[in-house]
Amino acid sequence: MDDLPGAYRSHTPSISSTKSEEDIAPPQPASQRLETLSLSFSGLPRELSLTVDAGPGCGGIAWPAGMVLAGYLIQRADIRAGVWRGKTILELGSGTGLVGLVAGILEPKADVWVSDQEMLLQLMRDNINGNGLGNAHAVELNWGEPVPAELPQPDILLLADCVYFEPCFPLLVTTLAHLTASGQVGEILFCWKRRRKADKRFFGMLRKVFDYEEVQDDPDREVYTREGVQLLSLRRKERINWPPADATAKH
Repeated sequence: MDDLPGAYRSHTPSISSTKSEEDIAPPQPASQRLETLSLSFSGLPRELSLTVDAGPGCGGIAWPAGMVLAGYLIQRADIRAGVWRGKTILELGSGTGLVGLVAGILEPKADVWVSDQEMLLQLMRDNINGNGLGNAHAVELNWGEPVPAELPQPDILLLADCVYFEPCFPLLVTTLAHLTASGQVGEILFCWKRRRKADKRFFGMLRKVFDYEEVQDDPDREVYTREGVQLLSLRRKERINWPPADATAKH
C-alpha cells in the first residue's frame, strides 16, 4: 500500500493487517504478500475486510485509484439516499474487488458484480465472502471478449486503475462500448493514475466512443490530483460504432 497518496485523509482508510491462516505465497514486500487488511473508511457503515495477494498478478493488490473511487462513492449523498437501490452495478478490472465491495456495502439492495481475469476470481470471491455480501458476485470477464451470459445488463459501471497495459487499451474500449450499446448504462465512473506517456493512446481511443469530464464534487479532488490521480465521468456518444468498420475489415 506504499503507493497510496497519504494526504486525502477524510476518506482514505486506516489500515491494519492480520496474517492469513496459511502462508501460501512466497515472501513478498509487506504491501503485496498474501494478507488480510481491515480498512476503516470514514463514512462507511463498517470495516471492510480485504485480502490482497500479488501472486496472481498486480491486480491482486490495492492501488491508489481504487482507494480514490471508493472514497468518492462513500461521500456521495445521493448514493446514501438510495439512488443506486435496485440497480445492477458492474466493476471492470476489479482485482481485489475493493470498489465493488464498497458499493455493495453502501447499497445492500443493489446487484453488484466484480469482474476480472480467471486468475483473480478466487480472490474476489474470498473478499465477497469475507465481507458477508450476499448482493455481490464475481465473474470472469476478459476485455475484448464476449460478455458472460450470466452477467445482467449493468446500470452503472465502475473502473479504477485499468489503464496500465498498452495492448489492452483497445480491448477495454471495446468492452465498454459493448456494455453501453443498449443505452441502459446511466453512470460510468472511471478513476486512473497517470504513469506513462502511452496512456494518451488509450484516451485517444476512448474519446472516439465516449465523452468524459473530470468529476468536480469530490472534496478530496485537489489533493489526489496532485498525486496524478484523476476521477472521470464518462458518457457514451450517440450513433458511434466500435470497433470501426474499417478496423474490423483489417482482421
